Amino acid sequence: MRFSVCFWGGAYNPIIPVMKSLPSAWRNHHGLKANTRDITRGYIRYFEPDAYVEAEEGLLEAAGLEGFRRKHVIGTRVLPLSGLMAKQHNRDWAEPSFGLTIFDAMRDIYTKELQFETKQPRPASLVKPDSKSLVTEAVFGCYPGDKLLEYFQANYQTIFKPKEIPASPDAWRSAFRMGHLTPLRFTRYKIEAEAEWNDVLTLFVFDPASTLDCIDIWNVRSEQRSVLPVPVDWWADLLPDIRALLKLEHRPIKGNLHGLMHDSIIEFARSISEDRANELTKEIVGDLPKEAAIFKLWRTPVWRAPTKQQHSRDEVPLALKSAEKYITLSVDEMSRAATFETLAPEFAYKCGFGKLRWINTVQPSHFHGDHLGTTLPFNTFDPYSTMIQGFGESVLIGREGWSIGLQYKDINARLTIPSPESAVISALKRFGIEARLSEPGHIAKQILGHIDGLRGMRLLADARTLETLNTMAGGIRRKGVGDDETEELFDRRSKPVREWHALVERRKQQDLGVLSLNDFTSRNIIRLGLQSRCPNCANLNWHTLTAVDYDVTCERCQRSYPFPQSSLQKNNGNWSFRVVGPFAVPDYARGSYGALLALRAISNLNVGHSPMVYSTALSLSFDGVEAEADFVALRSPESHGLQSDPELIICEAKSFGAGPLITQKDIAKLRTIARKIEGSTIVISVLRNHFVDAELKLIEPFVRWCRRPTANGQMHNPVILLTGHEAFCRINIDHTWKELGGKHAKFAAFEHRDSLMAFAEATQSIHLGLKSYHAELREKREAKRAAQPNIVGE
Repeated sequence: MRFSVCFWGGAYNPIIPVMKSLPSAWRNHHGLKANTRDITRGYIRYFEPDAYVEAEEGLLEAAGLEGFRRKHVIGTRVLPLSGLMAKQHNRDWAEPSFGLTIFDAMRDIYTKELQFETKQPRPASLVKPDSKSLVTEAVFGCYPGDKLLEYFQANYQTIFKPKEIPASPDAWRSAFRMGHLTPLRFTRYKIEAEAEWNDVLTLFVFDPASTLDCIDIWNVRSEQRSVLPVPVDWWADLLPDIRALLKLEHRPIKGNLHGLMHDSIIEFARSISEDRANELTKEIVGDLPKEAAIFKLWRTPVWRAPTKQQHSRDEVPLALKSAEKYITLSVDEMSRAATFETLAPEFAYKCGFGKLRWINTVQPSHFHGDHLGTTLPFNTFDPYSTMIQGFGESVLIGREGWSIGLQYKDINARLTIPSPESAVISALKRFGIEARLSEPGHIAKQILGHIDGLRGMRLLADARTLETLNTMAGGIRRKGVGDDETEELFDRRSKPVREWHALVERRKQQDLGVLSLNDFTSRNIIRLGLQSRCPNCANLNWHTLTAVDYDVTCERCQRSYPFPQSSLQKNNGNWSFRVVGPFAVPDYARGSYGALLALRAISNLNVGHSPMVYSTALSLSFDGVEAEADFVALRSPESHGLQSDPELIICEAKSFGAGPLITQKDIAKLRTIARKIEGSTIVISVLRNHFVDAELKLIEPFVRWCRRPTANGQMHNPVILLTGHEAFCRINIDHTWKELGGKHAKFAAFEHRDSLMAFAEATQSIHLGLKSYHAELREKREAKRAAQPNIVGE
């Protein structure tokens, strides 16, 4: 705590508790059901520290942060406590090895505001440390007593001329009623703390003799509210001040027409018993308005991982910034590298001894095109397992974006952003899965290259268009089963120009995303040519425009014959189209159309609010298993402007067919993948408008197995069921479901597609008749209680 007042922003340095066993004062409190390691990791996920100072050796590993202890790297984000303040060369003082020294802020305010001013500086206090508790350190701030660091306090005294006072209720009034500057408050110099929600005044009543309470009050400052620390020993003396503050806060909410008032929270630390808290509460009620204060007897469990469906203001700490700017990041398409000017605190000295003096956070907003992988898994526990390559420093990926540590002002930073495919493959590797693009994956990738990415799938989002393309691509006849299966290929076929004009006209009238025949020809989906029949073998040949000559060659007999100039068909009947490139691959482009349309449906669930990167079909290898996924995606649902750790989506997609398309083998493969990747979302898709009964008999047991709860009570693997209705939807899925009516229309509201979990529940109800996951859990709990009548319900 004392070291923290030597740093700019030090008041917001979180303290991460690492415990072998849970302290008794923290047991049986709201949300504390996890083991100690899970709680520690929960604190880390909540605060997402930029760097770590290890109080004693081994704590890094105990917290699950062993990935930070990486040797032979240019930059590091961890130091032992003994190395935090370092003396260099022949100096008689020490400087921070991490972070920006508060001395830069002191020098700035002195030279700009106080050096030539005759007026007195802002009133300031310097509260003496208390030998029996941490009240001064936790409430006001206290400088270290080390001789190498005494210049911090000396400069504070020289610049602000503070009044030296003992730790007492009067010191509290000076700081929080009269607004006197304190060492702890000054660490917030020119820092803007943004709350995602309206601030609510919180009085945090704690015991400064309790180390655990001091950890809580220190950390609670970074939560989404204004906090006033109230030492419990000073409660009686501060009652008049507390009542005055509560009355001042209890005012009408601006703009509210229903008479609602602001209220405050009085939270009691965990060392204070419920009986003691109730006694203190009775003392303060007095003449306070009834709803002026809410009394809170528990600690908000910020260490508990939030669900992907529930969002509250307690999920994220304050967002801290000193400067920001919006830029258009120019990214080289070949190297995917981008260079930009960094930001720095305007008062910071140009260079300094400490590494990682401040952080720049890049928040990617909209990258047009499908060539950049900007939705990436968080690397909170291992900064070196990043997919973003910085220049000499590791890049942390978290809620706020991509964090880069900086030491110098006025420099450029360079980032190399991965491709979507490599981002997905790297994400799978974290689960112990090796992945590579499969043959269908290459085909699907080529298709996207022709149609300008996933947005271009509107051209193929029509069943009759796909049937036409598949017919033109020739066909496959399969015989046998398993290893004895053989394939017989049929040649490509051409379609007269008039048929394609009719197809385009139909789609224009139905508003199915096509404007002209040029949409297909300009993207090299189809190519124009001329037909002629060979007089030698009667084979009907198709010639490209570059191959047409007065003499042409037969594709079958390879003999030359004169082009039939005098016997052309009426109405340009010799002109026809053929599919080219990946569109000439039979069997619906080896299933690529179905996979890409399923991917399109997922990407359109919440347009503009859930960034997503993906890879086309991948061959997966893990634990001696070989499997294939028709696409794998990373989707990051936004939560109040912040990114969430991306959800992994794995798809099994089928095309058309009268009989069962989903087989037992497919389900067994998906079960293996789901077991390997807890929390991943599984997509099962067919292009016809329904699942047949034989498929549903296989799918339902798998879905129920995936609905089993995890340790934190969430669905193990949400399963989304898609059909042609969703794959070919014209506007969006809710519009399609409204038009379908019946059971589909019941789930047309937005809340049924604002998350993968909600969408999975909706599709499971439509196709399998299952109840919502949480409703099913409640029924099971109630049934269990009914079967055991001696158990008292909650």
